[in-house]
Amino acid sequence: MSNVKYELRVKGLSVPDGTIPVRALLELLQGLVDTAERGLRLAVEGESVKRGKAPAWIAAATNLNFTGVKTGSTILGIEAPRFRDTLGPRLENQGHHFFQVSPEETALSLVSRSVRDATSENRESDYFDAGVLNGLLELAPFLRNYATSFELTAEGKPTAEFELSTSGMEKVEKLKRETPDPQAFVVTGMLDEIEHSNRRFQLSLADGNSIPGRIDEEFMTVEELRNFWGKSVTIKGTVYFKPSGKVQLLESHLVRAAEPGEEIFNELPVADSTPDLFEPSQLKQGYVSPFKEVRGQWPGDESLETILGALRASA
Repeated sequence: MSNVKYELRVKGLSVPDGTIPVRALLELLQGLVDTAERGLRLAVEGESVKRGKAPAWIAAATNLNFTGVKTGSTILGIEAPRFRDTLGPRLENQGHHFFQVSPEETALSLVSRSVRDATSENRESDYFDAGVLNGLLELAPFLRNYATSFELTAEGKPTAEFELSTSGMEKVEKLKRETPDPQAFVVTGMLDEIEHSNRRFQLSLADGNSIPGRIDEEFMTVEELRNFWGKSVTIKGTVYFKPSGKVQLLESHLVRAAEPGEEIFNELPVADSTPDLFEPSQLKQGYVSPFKEVRGQWPGDESLETILGALRASA
């Protein structure tokens, strides 16, 4: 196995060069590992945080080695395995990944992408979601209590992979505040792609837009979904959003064949936000959006027919 060697240069510590408080070291390394795990899961599965124990391939890819401390500020040596040695078949058919990764990259490469996009306030980035941002925010106490910044460089590269400071962390916190909470939706579209190993699908809408989706196997299996391939379906699920408000992922809880009249759900979900007081539709006396009745209430045990009936009755 061939590892990539990194140096993590910590600046602003109040201890002599070449030393670091044990608690500070633990916070820094734990935050890096948590963010790396979440970034890798986002790349392969489309969602950075899931219930239960992390799969073995995530543990293998984030098995970082701490190789010691050097002087010259305080420089931490870290080695990370390349994806070619840890991801195996998950590197194949990368069209089914939620974004591309190179066999020569490592989990710290994904942390670097996340930090660079977050600190440049790229609200359309594919390299972070709320879970990855929360992972980065685990590092905020380290910057608040121990250091002013830290910088990651890879052996043989002339420029740093990333640098994260207090000001950069403020941008991460801002993006996290701007990211809409996950919300429940009913969506209708054409199921035109299914990928078994990652439980992924794609839903195409009438206007040409598409929504990346993933099955929550607590509610259904990939085999059940295969019956609907190439057909118009109606999906009850949870939508996750980017900070920009655009859809990042639709996690399906229930799928069935679409029925006449459900074309009204054939559109991109829009994140619910504080109503505009000057929006005419909100000024109508007694107006209540039918989606207000169901957003944010799932997963639950209501059937899709019950949900759709309530929506039609309220419209």
